[in-house]
Amino acid sequence: MSLSSHLEDAPSSKVSAAWFRDRWIVSRRYDLFFFIGSSILTIIFWIFYRVVQHFDAALNGESILVTYFVFSAFFDQPHIFQTFSRTHFDPVEFKTRRTIHTLGLGGLILLGFGVIGLGREADLIVFVAIFGSYHIFRQHYGFLKAYKNLNRDRDRLDDWLDFSTFSTGILACLFYDYTEVGNPIVIYQDLQTSFPDLPPAIADITWTSFLLCLSLFIARQFQKLITRQPLNLPKILLMVAVLSTHYFVFYLTATPFLVAEALETVFHDVQYHGWMMHYQQQRFPQIRHIAAKWMGVAMLYGISVGIIEILGLRSQGLWMWIFIPFTMITLYHYVVDGLIWRFSKQPELAPILFHSESRPS
Repeated sequence: MSLSSHLEDAPSSKVSAAWFRDRWIVSRRYDLFFFIGSSILTIIFWIFYRVVQHFDAALNGESILVTYFVFSAFFDQPHIFQTFSRTHFDPVEFKTRRTIHTLGLGGLILLGFGVIGLGREADLIVFVAIFGSYHIFRQHYGFLKAYKNLNRDRDRLDDWLDFSTFSTGILACLFYDYTEVGNPIVIYQDLQTSFPDLPPAIADITWTSFLLCLSLFIARQFQKLITRQPLNLPKILLMVAVLSTHYFVFYLTATPFLVAEALETVFHDVQYHGWMMHYQQQRFPQIRHIAAKWMGVAMLYGISVGIIEILGLRSQGLWMWIFIPFTMITLYHYVVDGLIWRFSKQPELAPILFHSESRPS
C-alpha cells in the first residue's frame, strides 16, 4: 500500500507533553501487532526456510518452493486480493476510476500475455519484484508519515532527519543486494534472466550516507530528551522494525531469489492486511463480519493462485500462461495503491479511518 503521499496528510492530534507521544492509527495494540510487530515474521520465515532446507532431501530439493508457497498462498496473494475491496467493492472509488479498474486492469493482463509470448516472463518477474520493493518502501514510508502527523511531529529538522535516515537505510539495503549480483539472476532453476550490476560505489556511498543520517537521528532523539521534548514512540518503533528487517534480509542473510522476496515482503503483507481490515470495518459498518469475510475469500484466492504459481515456476509452459494474469494483477495492485489512498483528494476517507480523538480539533 503506497501510503507515502496518502497518509502524509492524515489528521493530526493533540497530545500531552510527556516522555513519548503515542497516538496510533487504530489503537496501540492493533498498530503494534499489524503495523510494527509483524516485522518479526521476517525472522520467522527465515527460520522456517532453514528448517525446511534441513529436510530438503526428503522434499526432493523443493525447499525453496515450499517456503515460497507458504508465503505466497497465505500472505502475499491474499493481500493482493484485499485491494479489490477498495477498488471494485467500494462504489465511490470504482466510479471515480472505473476506466483504470476495468480497461486498465484488462490491458495489463493482455500486456502480460504479450510479454510471455515473447519469452520474456523471467524479465517480467524480476521487474515486478523490483517494483514491489519500491512499493514496499512507499507503504512503510506512508505509515511513518502517518505517525508523524498524528503526533504533531513536524519540526523541519525532524522531517529531514526522518526522511533521510529512512530512505538511505532502505536504499542502501536494496543497492547492496543488486551490487555484483552476477549473471544471470536465477528465479528458479531454468527460469533465469540477466540484470545489470550496480557499481559497488553506489552501495558504499548510500550506506555511508545512512550511517551519517542515523547518527544525526539518534543524536536528535537525545537532544529532544535533554530539552524535555517528547519523542514520537510509534515513529521510532516503526523505523527500527523496517530498517532492521531490511538489514537482516539484505546484509545478514544470503537466500535464493524467491526466499529473499518472501523475507522482504511478508512484513509488508501483514501491514496491509491490518490496514485493509480496518478500512473494511469502517467503510462498510452495515455488513456484519466484513473483514472476516474478505479475509476468508482472500485466503481461498491466495491458496488457488499459490498453487498455480508453483506449477508455473516448476513446469512453465502452459502453467506459466495461466499464472501470468495473476502476476499482472499484482502489478495492478502496485500501481493503483498509489492512487486509492490519497486523503487530500478523497476527504471522505479520513473521518472514517481515524478515530475522532485523532482528528484535528
